[in-house]
Amino acid sequence: MLRVEQAWLEKVLRPFVGEKSEMDRLEEKELNKLDADKPLPKTISELKNHPLYALRRHLLKFEALYPAEPPTLGFIRGEAIYPRECVYTLQTREKWYKQGRVVRPFETAYKVVKCWKYDRPNNNWLKDQPCDIFGLWQTDEFDPPTAENGVVPRNEYGNVELFTEKMLPKGTVHLKLPGLNKVCKRLQIDCAPALTGFEMAKMRMVPVYDGFVVCKEFAEQAVEEWYKEMEKEDQREQEKLEKRVYGNWKRLIKGLLVRRKLQNKYNFDNLAQ
Repeated sequence: MLRVEQAWLEKVLRPFVGEKSEMDRLEEKELNKLDADKPLPKTISELKNHPLYALRRHLLKFEALYPAEPPTLGFIRGEAIYPRECVYTLQTREKWYKQGRVVRPFETAYKVVKCWKYDRPNNNWLKDQPCDIFGLWQTDEFDPPTAENGVVPRNEYGNVELFTEKMLPKGTVHLKLPGLNKVCKRLQIDCAPALTGFEMAKMRMVPVYDGFVVCKEFAEQAVEEWYKEMEKEDQREQEKLEKRVYGNWKRLIKGLLVRRKLQNKYNFDNLAQ
């Protein structure tokens, strides 16, 4: 029930896994042979979530078999048993796009399911809406646009959609420097916010921004000016702090002088005795 995608698991474990030795390869070969030699399960319950076999009835909402009629490994109660490697996870156009892939034009949805959809104009969620989902084989790698004449290509909202680094427009760089847009505006350098995703907040989808995108030819100039601006900002903060400290000392000294003057004038110490 907790099966994860193999690609994600390999990426997570890669820092902890060294090169395979001859013993590791022999062990893996032996394990694969043992799995292949195992007889097919005899009951339907054994086939559910089985790592090697699958039944069409056990496919999840966003799962499908590809090809549509994969080779059968056997039958159980008249129902075909398929290899688990033919089971794929399908996703919507938006989900594929956020992974740096786009559905090819004129592709027909491999499967249509009911799901929740966000109605942006009315700011609410609609239930049981028809949703087209597609397989990996129906998509291509996203081909990012190219920056020309020092202008960063962006979407209709003025942002650069950067859900993965592969979506970075050609001829640009992604700079994660806060406040860089103010520096670029002063230098008259085109700069666009980097939209890296969305998150749920108060029952609505809120965009998440991380850094800015500028053309490569202006990146070095923008970074240098940003560091200079940060030095000036630190200096202003230091001067503000010193002014506050000296102001507090000034008020304290004035208060002590006023207190001493009143003591001498009205003899507060003797009255206290």
